[in-house]
Amino acid sequence: MDKLIIFDLDGTLIDSLPDIYECVNLTLSHFNQPLRQKSEIRQFIGNGARNLIKQSFNGIEGTELDERLAFYNKIYTEGGSPKTCLFDGVAEMLIKLKEMGFKLAILTNKPQMTTEKVYEKYLSKFNFDMVVGQSGSVKCKPDPTATLNILKTLNVKKENTFFIGDGETDVLTSQNVGIKNISVLWGYRDKDQLEKVGATTFVSQINDIFTLINF
Repeated sequence: MDKLIIFDLDGTLIDSLPDIYECVNLTLSHFNQPLRQKSEIRQFIGNGARNLIKQSFNGIEGTELDERLAFYNKIYTEGGSPKTCLFDGVAEMLIKLKEMGFKLAILTNKPQMTTEKVYEKYLSKFNFDMVVGQSGSVKCKPDPTATLNILKTLNVKKENTFFIGDGETDVLTSQNVGIKNISVLWGYRDKDQLEKVGATTFVSQINDIFTLINF
């Protein structure tokens, strides 16, 4: 029986907030705007880089947003994410899941090019079966299309799949697809925020995941 775990990236497998915070504020400074607090940017993460910059710049739209987003994506992608790291216990968890026979995928709202660079630096040694970021052909979560494509490509049934993430979009994606969701509490959202969109299953420690993924 094939079995699959789809992971969110930022706030679930990696702590990327320090690099995102720095690059958002570099972008704000470049365009002569007030800097943001880390706590603010933490809440903006999870709905894609476009939304991150839109919120950071108080809701700008159109070509103004395009220009600022392009600047942010360039400095973030080229910067190499030097302050990013795996959350404690993630490496051991991924090794164990592979040993247990799980297929592993990443689905993130981070742009595909940036996702690939971060994956190569921090996660490639764990040999994920698919790594999917946002692009022109991939709609952002919670749209179900990318998740359904992962299931089809890896030939895994919905009932044999878990989606693990830290954000509202991960919960909503799981609901939209009809797969089991696990919300982690070491990421960028609080339990109350996740419960508001229907999350019911939570883990606060990495090893707690293994008690929930038995079929």
